[in-house]
Amino acid sequence: MIEFVYKEKAKEEGPELRLDLPKNVQQIGEPEENRKIYIEDYVITYLKRFAKEEALSSRMAILLGNSERMGGIPYLFIKSAIALKELEYSDGGIPFTDEVWAEVYSTIKEYFPAQDILGWFLSVPGYPMELDPGLLKIHVNYFGGVDKVLMVEEPTDGDEDFFAYEQGKLTRQRGYYIFYEQNEAMQRFMIDTGDGESIDEKEQFEDRAIKSFRAIVQEKKELSGQKRVMTFLYTASTFLVMVVLVIGITLINNYEKMEGLEMALSDISRTLESQDAPAAAEAVDSAETAAQQNGEASGAAAEAAAPEEAGTGGAQSGEEQSGEAAGAQAVPEETEDEAAAEGTEEDAADQASEEAVQEEAAQEASAESVVPETYVVQAGDTLLGISRKIYGRDDQIDAICSLNGIDDSDHILVGQKLLLP
Repeated sequence: MIEFVYKEKAKEEGPELRLDLPKNVQQIGEPEENRKIYIEDYVITYLKRFAKEEALSSRMAILLGNSERMGGIPYLFIKSAIALKELEYSDGGIPFTDEVWAEVYSTIKEYFPAQDILGWFLSVPGYPMELDPGLLKIHVNYFGGVDKVLMVEEPTDGDEDFFAYEQGKLTRQRGYYIFYEQNEAMQRFMIDTGDGESIDEKEQFEDRAIKSFRAIVQEKKELSGQKRVMTFLYTASTFLVMVVLVIGITLINNYEKMEGLEMALSDISRTLESQDAPAAAEAVDSAETAAQQNGEASGAAAEAAAPEEAGTGGAQSGEEQSGEAAGAQAVPEETEDEAAAEGTEEDAADQASEEAVQEEAAQEASAESVVPETYVVQAGDTLLGISRKIYGRDDQIDAICSLNGIDDSDHILVGQKLLLP
């Protein structure tokens, strides 16, 4: 008969050991303070499927993984399980024969050489119930120690609990953690033994659904990008019309009036760079109002000068005619100055439009590059807060719920990994 000897791990010496705990976890119940139990998601799936194959009979399995200590507390990381399909619990106990253990250790050597036995699994129809005293004897004989546990499950309802040996009896643990990782060793074992086909098919279906959803999200992003481009083109067209209007006003006003319009044009350029369409429209209205007021002022000045011309009876001296001739000669010089100012304003407008296009493209590229594929829920997180943190807006809650199969947007778990659209 194979002899099992349990050796308590020696107390750590020197600096306290710090464990690298799994980051992506789901808490079930309220874990004990004197013992932390972590079980990998693939193991949970494997054991539930194994139990439902014979829901009216008892089923057993061996739990494998690694145990560590931190601060004097045992941490159990259950990463694998080996089903014992030929064994069944009865009044006579469980026949853990030498042949059974030889098969268990052969499987461990082939698939899980770096893992230890951390306890056992028992599926019992009708659980929860008071555990049979015979189970305590089996646990003490084969799975003794603080780093060994018993996992009991009801195969129909799928409810499970962990038990540990404490003060001479098997004590139910109030909670544990489910963690998620690649777990390639367990996947290979399930495929080789024919127990992983339905799980793989389920994952492939979920992958196809996720890819389809992401294609829809990407298509919406492209449409949104096209709308932004059209909005920018419309704004740029409005700006060009404004430039033409400013040039026309500049040609018919003096230098003092042109200086005021130049300030208005500078305001419009800054508005276009910040992509603030309402402010740009307000600046356009302001420039149009200024032009109208300038036109009205010129008309009023012309009306005021008309009576004086009429009072002179149309007679002009030689000196007045000479003044008019001098004024006529000065017009071309003023026109040349205005044309030079016109060219400067047009160059500034073209440069502002080009800079606005480059800034828009940079903003879009930056926004798309910072969105990660997944997000792990932290304490105090909500879907609204996650949407604001990742995307900077509130309209991604429904997309996150749909991608992760979340029915209640107010219920997420600390440590839960969320796929991001």
